[in-house]
Amino acid sequence: MDKLYSWLILKSIEGIGERSIKKLWERFKSAERILNANTEELESVLGKGKARAVLERRGLKEEDIERILKAVEREGVEFTTLEDEKYPEGLKSIPDPPPVLFYRGVLKDFPLFGLVGPRKPTGYSLGWTERVVGEGVRAGWGVVSGGAPGIDSKAHLSAVEKGGYTLCILGFGILKATSSLFRKIEKSNGVLISEFDPEERGDRYTFPKRNRLIAGISEFLVIPEAGSKSGALITANYAYAYRKKVYVHIGIGSSPSWEGCYRLLKEGKAEPVRDAEDIFTTHKKGDELHEFLKTPRSLQEIASFLRKDSKGTLSLLTELEMEGKIRRVGPFYTSC
Repeated sequence: MDKLYSWLILKSIEGIGERSIKKLWERFKSAERILNANTEELESVLGKGKARAVLERRGLKEEDIERILKAVEREGVEFTTLEDEKYPEGLKSIPDPPPVLFYRGVLKDFPLFGLVGPRKPTGYSLGWTERVVGEGVRAGWGVVSGGAPGIDSKAHLSAVEKGGYTLCILGFGILKATSSLFRKIEKSNGVLISEFDPEERGDRYTFPKRNRLIAGISEFLVIPEAGSKSGALITANYAYAYRKKVYVHIGIGSSPSWEGCYRLLKEGKAEPVRDAEDIFTTHKKGDELHEFLKTPRSLQEIASFLRKDSKGTLSLLTELEMEGKIRRVGPFYTSC
């Protein structure tokens, strides 16, 4: 509880957001060291104004922190912080990771893909979502979504029904997750996660904010349907900014239900996907490719291995090179 107390102090200081806290964590590696740092040390990371806010504990409300600590202890809520090994690595890499994550269920180190969509989807998209989740579970992937009605709920329930792992990132406090869906996720050894105070209600600000976490924790994102104003587009834009693959499916081309998917394709932020098998074959090949490239290979050898044409292979290799996963040595490519 002492560790949680220290992180809640940092989280509560006025003018010190997640980006500033990440900079402090990268420098000091623990909340206790941050809070015990001197003026010169803090100013070297944050500058004078924000350093003073930390030193003065500006705007700190001890009663709010005590209330959170009591709720966590009373309700048996689990938590993890930036300085813990259990904290998801994917979130540590985003620009503004939550200092504290509250959770219920089983937090596993598991390969994850995100799947999000509208609250009122077509029946077609619900069926396609179930097929994607089934294929993902068979391929050894866990499913991340946001717990909302519609596509999100279908993704979670399909994972549960197929014996897979699912992670639900909430747009409100963990103690507000009381529906049957959330109970099923917990009982199936899935996990509910929230960056918000345990008793905080969701609002217009919290739901879009949590979308960055869905994108950050997922290795890639799948969108089976999205209209022009779908919240899934927010998640897609975060995933694109984090250099994650975004796959969109176009179900009924003339329907406005897929207008958002078309926009992502037009803007170059997503790739089209027809069948669920295509997604997981590509990502399975990505893991196998890393092993294959431990020995330097030519473009032709790699294209043959992937069963792709030269143009598609070169596009993939260029992307992996930009991500720092492979390097080019003359006419050959090799794993980093």
